[in-house]
Amino acid sequence: MPESGDADVLIVGAGPAALFSVFQLGIYGLRCHLVDTLDRPGGQCAVLYPDKPIYDVPGFPEIAGSELTGRLLQQGARFAPLFAFGRTVLEIGCDRAGQWQASLDDGGCIGARHVVLATGLGRFSVTDGGNGPALEPGPAAQWPLRRERGAFSVDPGTLETSQPGLFAIGDACDYPGKVKLILSAFHEAALATQQIRRRIAGGSKPQVEYTTTSRRVRQRLGVAGA
Repeated sequence: MPESGDADVLIVGAGPAALFSVFQLGIYGLRCHLVDTLDRPGGQCAVLYPDKPIYDVPGFPEIAGSELTGRLLQQGARFAPLFAFGRTVLEIGCDRAGQWQASLDDGGCIGARHVVLATGLGRFSVTDGGNGPALEPGPAAQWPLRRERGAFSVDPGTLETSQPGLFAIGDACDYPGKVKLILSAFHEAALATQQIRRRIAGGSKPQVEYTTTSRRVRQRLGVAGA
């Protein structure tokens, strides 16, 4: 039986792109379930540079990976995301009813109506002979999706992979003109969110709602005077 809970979107990965997706999807009323091989959120920020300064995040002259992770978690916490750490997605498939099913390495299964792949550059092993974490391709490298330059090929206008309804963002995706920066991943999270809304609306283009003006969004954010 799939562990669907109350989640609408399954996100494979829990790095910065995935965590910002929680917020983007949340402001439109969509709850997320994130699965990550690591025992904590943050992806590369948690493993490779938790204390290393990052200088190219808009609005922050300098911010460490651990602080960025914490702020993204805080930003999305109001939407009550579900997390499954220390678990790896082995396969993903869609049934006839349009429900996605993710099979996990512990025998479990998570179901959701929509899926965003935020698998980064691969999977981190716990140790590498005492020399720190090692990055390996992981099961995602074998999934039957079109790939370019070691990442999932996506439509740059929708972030959709070669499998309709399956999206990829951040380092997990590639398209012409792709720039591998955290700020690009945040943009991709926002764009994938709008495409998921479009699928929910049956193909019609949804109206973008702004946190500064939308009463409905502000109510979801719990902003006083919404």
